[in-house]
Amino acid sequence: MSKSLQSKERGAKALLSLRGENTLRNTERFSNVLLPYIFRKTITAGDVGYVEIPLTAHGYVTKCNVIFAAGENGTLHVRPYCILPGEIPQDLLFYAADRYVSGDDAKLTLDCYQEIEADTMLRVWYENTGTGDSQLTVDIMVQYDDYTAPRNIIG
Repeated sequence: MSKSLQSKERGAKALLSLRGENTLRNTERFSNVLLPYIFRKTITAGDVGYVEIPLTAHGYVTKCNVIFAAGENGTLHVRPYCILPGEIPQDLLFYAADRYVSGDDAKLTLDCYQEIEADTMLRVWYENTGTGDSQLTVDIMVQYDDYTAPRNIIG
């Protein structure tokens, strides 16, 4: 390859890089996609806390699945919610009295609708009031109208 051709090729690559074409090649754009955010943790007896996942795009929380194992007997209290930018907490579910759900050998599939912005945190608060370990199992579904993710290259 001649030096002038190599020089032109380098110039073209630099121009593509300046335009963000490299970034476009390394990412994929999705439209109307539903992504599950999965929360799993073993909660020791008497433990109180939360787990969280940061979100980077605008979307809508559409569903929340909470699974309670057999033998829980209502001792694991779970409250899924989000923290909007500006540290604004927003519950994903409506509660009658207590601000948590609990159960025994149950799978709760709860529809919800909460608009989220970029830089929102999905959180699941938990409290284990029992004497044994409990398993936190919560899936939160987020619908995105337009989502950009790293390109999945196999091989």
